[in-house]
Amino acid sequence: MAKRQFELDDREVRRLRGREHETDSMAELQRLQAVRLYGSGIEMGRIRDMTGCAESSIREWVQDYKREGLEGLRADYEHSARNASKLTAAQRAEVYERLHSYQPDQMLGPTLRVSAGQFWTVSDLHVALEAWYGVVYDDPGSYRDVFAACEFSYQRAERVYKSRPSEPEIADFEAELEKK
Repeated sequence: MAKRQFELDDREVRRLRGREHETDSMAELQRLQAVRLYGSGIEMGRIRDMTGCAESSIREWVQDYKREGLEGLRADYEHSARNASKLTAAQRAEVYERLHSYQPDQMLGPTLRVSAGQFWTVSDLHVALEAWYGVVYDDPGSYRDVFAACEFSYQRAERVYKSRPSEPEIADFEAELEKK
């Protein structure tokens, strides 16, 4: 097996441990520990088991550490999420108003509307954002995030079994049971 190209000296290990104690971010802590363990010569399989991270992630973090030092291991999700937003603050406010003021059938014509219901669905929001702003998200979770930002809650569809008897049939059956 080839000798590892990345080794940490005692000073670097102490710096990583110090940062581990300072951080409030679990993601950053995981990165710091993975890099420290890898740089200390711990076997990759053990590091994967200890951190629960993929080998490719660990190797990427090591490269980030080599390039940028401790700053390369920061997990700045809030900043990157803001940058990845496809809607401006004004557009988000406008979407909020539209979703709270109108039903899908009022905002989307019958040719655009996906659902026939009176409530907004992910599919309806997808069509609306594309029509209004030309915005299309790859992940359906992004549409749920827009709903959450608009203070809409996630509603699970009601389970209706097709083989279930109708309400009058159930009432007749229960009446029959009462007689017996």
